Amino acid sequence: MPKAGKREEIITAAMRLLAREGAAGLTAASLAREAGVSKANVFHHFETLNAVVLAAFEVFLLGMDNMRPQPGTRLRDWLLALGAETVAQMDDDPALAGAYFAFAARAQSDPDLRQRLAGMVGAAEALFVEALELLAPERFTPHERSRLAALILITGDGLALHRQLFPKRRDSQLAAWTAFVDSIAPEESETS
Repeated sequence: MPKAGKREEIITAAMRLLAREGAAGLTAASLAREAGVSKANVFHHFETLNAVVLAAFEVFLLGMDNMRPQPGTRLRDWLLALGAETVAQMDDDPALAGAYFAFAARAQSDPDLRQRLAGMVGAAEALFVEALELLAPERFTPHERSRLAALILITGDGLALHRQLFPKRRDSQLAAWTAFVDSIAPEESETS
């Protein structure tokens, strides 16, 4: 099994490249150069270049702390934290945010990558379903949890996109996320 440290370095290099040069800038040669390894080493750790891209996206999406809330967390608090973490990731690491959207652009023109991305999106939605089951077990039917999980993911993507495109609108974006949370957890809303 290849060494995990080098694999992570290649993933990090791919994220930097995607952020800096977009989807077209990620080639085997450019990735090897960015990671400080040979092309053979890249393919020792990953079967294809798309496998590197998927691993980078997985680190970004599924690696968020709030994808897996702690037992006892209020639904409202979890949703607010999820939005805050999304905003923080976009603000703290613009390169990572750029890589996220470059990845989406690359998947748009690559059917195999798009299909594999759909699996990853399904995994994210499954984590949201688990979170909803944990935090509000009696509140939603299984069908409602599934639909709500998809809505949380779609709305979070929209929040990430707006942070990337309109960085000066942070306050209104967070207010919009809070309104979204209020629509899901109104009985937990703060009273003024």
